[in-house]
Amino acid sequence: MFHLKLTERQIDRIRQVKPVFVKAQKLTGVPWQAVAAVWYRESFSVTPPKTPGGSFQFDPILNPVTQRMLLKRFTQLSDAEIERYVDKGCNDFEAGAIYAACWLRLKTKPVITPGVSDDVIKDAFYGYNGRAYGSADRSPYVMNGFDEKHKDMVLRGTIPDGNGGRKRVEIVDKRPGAFTVYKQLKSLSI
Repeated sequence: MFHLKLTERQIDRIRQVKPVFVKAQKLTGVPWQAVAAVWYRESFSVTPPKTPGGSFQFDPILNPVTQRMLLKRFTQLSDAEIERYVDKGCNDFEAGAIYAACWLRLKTKPVITPGVSDDVIKDAFYGYNGRAYGSADRSPYVMNGFDEKHKDMVLRGTIPDGNGGRKRVEIVDKRPGAFTVYKQLKSLSI
């Protein structure tokens, strides 16, 4: 079924930080596999990303007001716990994972739970990335490598250039889309 599959090395990296994703699931209801898929898609590289926004690539970076709003709306954290995460900011891996889960919830109307339908998860990933390409099914961020129909999708748009500006990209995407990663993680026992 999957045209692009996670490697054993990639699965091991996800396994190593799975407790952070499970914590985000406990706090927000978003399946840990969805948070891991966003992490994979946003910054799965040998070294941490050099651009602002942390491992979950918040662009623009979440300001403290937005961070508080997300945590108050989508978690049951106390005010003191919320302030602890706001102090850490979205560049902190654990806080970033929780913000990413909250952001996924913000970007789709149905409530995300571990048993939610695939269409809701696709819509959340689509919203997380900005709703380009006309639909989740046509978005490389969401669907690349899922099957033969979604093979070698082309990324078009702009990305941070690392110097405060943006640069245009139009390249064949060689990474599995977030939904592709999510479904693979759902099928594995890790």
